[in-house]
Amino acid sequence: MGRPKKTLKVKEPIRIRERKLANGNISLYLDIYQKGTRKYESLNLYLIPANAPDAKLRNAETRAIAEKIKADRIIALQGNSIKHYDKIKRSSISLIDFLKEYENDSFGFSQSTLKGRSDMRKKVEEYLNEEGLTYISIKDVTPDFCRGFLKFLATAKNSVAKYHEGRTINEGCAHHHQAVWNGALNRAVRDGLIIGNPMKALDKREKFQPGNGDEREYLTIEELRKLMDTPCTNEQVKKAFIFACFAGLRLSDVRSLAWNKIFKTSDGETLYVHTMMQKTQKIVNVPLSNEALRCLEKKEDPNELLFVLPTSDATINYHIKKWMKKAEINKKISFHCSRHTFATMMITLGADIFTTSKLLGHANITTTQIYSKIIDKKKVEAVNLVDNLFTTVDKVDETANQTTEQDS
Repeated sequence: MGRPKKTLKVKEPIRIRERKLANGNISLYLDIYQKGTRKYESLNLYLIPANAPDAKLRNAETRAIAEKIKADRIIALQGNSIKHYDKIKRSSISLIDFLKEYENDSFGFSQSTLKGRSDMRKKVEEYLNEEGLTYISIKDVTPDFCRGFLKFLATAKNSVAKYHEGRTINEGCAHHHQAVWNGALNRAVRDGLIIGNPMKALDKREKFQPGNGDEREYLTIEELRKLMDTPCTNEQVKKAFIFACFAGLRLSDVRSLAWNKIFKTSDGETLYVHTMMQKTQKIVNVPLSNEALRCLEKKEDPNELLFVLPTSDATINYHIKKWMKKAEINKKISFHCSRHTFATMMITLGADIFTTSKLLGHANITTTQIYSKIIDKKKVEAVNLVDNLFTTVDKVDETANQTTEQDS
């Protein structure tokens, strides 16, 4: 009887190795070997000492993540040379690492855009944590994953400021996260990390829809007068908001405003703001009315900020909400509504669309036309207030029918 044949053990091209650290933790890394060439990849994953609280569970989760990364790298390495390992490694990058790359790609993007990417990435991390997903590759993002993330956003908590603790984010915020998420997936397609954007497989009804531009909140001239006579819990917020109502600048631009950005016209009669808008990186020149100038204080240092505002936008909007309530203005007004107020006020007072668009720094005049539609809608509503005051309903219907017959 012959000896039993030995089972050949296939050597894996990638193995998980351990390195003990001075603090007692164990670092996990990958040892990659192919045709005489060896490379190493740090995973930034660490096992904690066995006597630490929940060490068994936490270490098991960490090892599972390492195994998943290893499996992704082995699949990516098939049919490829180890010489191109950096490219291979990127092709199986984790979702969170990819989103961090997307977040840190600051070239040509405003701070508000980068903040939007950061906020979206944090929401993805919250979703992964809620679903118990410790690791997911960018290639694992499917239409079902996208559906789950959007459903999560519908009930996600607002974690921006203590004033909003426990509250869910509004639909506008959820739509913004969705848009940034969609943009990140489009980048992954362009980078060759995924074949197509899985968001495209979702039905329109499964997605958050943008708010109707005709429903943008703004203050009427009468409401603005009333607000100016009402005290606010934060005087700097009040001055900045009223200034923005007369200048049309975004909060990000008001925050960075100093006297060194305010100049006189050649005739010396008018002061104007000359600044690059942080959101669009577009330079605008905005003449300042006397009402706007009344909100500004003289500073000895021309580089000193004109408004000292809370660091959190949510905190600013919290003060504005209380201010509106005190003024008995029953509208959902945020700081950005000051920009809507400026636009509608300009058009109401007779400024043309083109001039208003230039003052707002809009890249496309169609954006400005939204405000013109708002004014037209308000005109129709005003005319309709006289309905039924002088004519019976039957008479109105009779006239309408007659008009229809004549048209036909």
